[in-house]
Amino acid sequence: MPTPTDLTFLSPPGQIADWRMVVLWDVVVSAGLLEKLPGTSMSIAARLDLDPHALRVVLDALTVWGVVSREADGTYAPGPDAPTQEDSATLRHHARALRRWSASVGHRLRGEPDAVPVAIADPGSFHDALAVTARQAAPTVVDACLARFPDARSVLDLGGLHGEYSLEFARRGLRATMQDQPPMIEVARQRGRLAAAGVELFEGSFFDTVPDGPFDLAFCSGITHTFGGEGNRALFRNLRRIVPAEGGVAVVTFLRDRHRLTALFAVQMLLNDNGGDTHTEQEYRSWLGSAGFTVDGTVLDLPGAARSVLLAT
Repeated sequence: MPTPTDLTFLSPPGQIADWRMVVLWDVVVSAGLLEKLPGTSMSIAARLDLDPHALRVVLDALTVWGVVSREADGTYAPGPDAPTQEDSATLRHHARALRRWSASVGHRLRGEPDAVPVAIADPGSFHDALAVTARQAAPTVVDACLARFPDARSVLDLGGLHGEYSLEFARRGLRATMQDQPPMIEVARQRGRLAAAGVELFEGSFFDTVPDGPFDLAFCSGITHTFGGEGNRALFRNLRRIVPAEGGVAVVTFLRDRHRLTALFAVQMLLNDNGGDTHTEQEYRSWLGSAGFTVDGTVLDLPGAARSVLLAT
């Protein structure tokens, strides 16, 4: 029983991965079970100090989707439809969304405190999950940026997280600097890919500080929808100081009403503490305009995704 191609929580209605498999997969990965396969439920339970009955039930359930297989002698092993490493990261992010939605949406609706902490408990897993879609989109997005700003030689990747866009810009010959919060920068340092590609890392909130410019391009992906209007106005004002008149800003985000699935992403943003949302194109034009930027007339919609790219000078 193969799983759907799109394993994210933003897959179209009717095509979403079975929530039961998503939750169970996250459980077994979190418990360190994958490294212990193949093995019987008794032997694995003993090695990980787990309840053997509960472990047998969970592993048997995962055989329904073919992500785990069970031999006649009771040995469990990865199944024919076991998720790849990339798919596993996506599924774990999906499971995090399920926990947040089920525990917190009702509280938000009633104006009550969240039942689940907003903080990201596992920055590494979060990093890997978001890298998957960014890696797919990066060539198209960078093509659009360099077509609009062909003379760009330096780029500041704000909230770059996984660094996939920084890596793509570096491959094109630009001097890339990635800024993010300390926990995410620490993950990037541990992975080592960005340093090996010559990407400079800068940690800290971009509301407090940004690296000394100038930068020919300020690139914002995955951050503006996590904040409300006040935060985005402050961000763009900071960028105006380090982007010269001939430079520009690129924003990759989920625009409200641009794609039907942006309404689902808005639920995820509702559960942040920063006033995030799927903002409208006009709001971005207003915020960028108040900082001295002018958004291009045409907005690029990324193929196969609910995201769009706004470019401004």
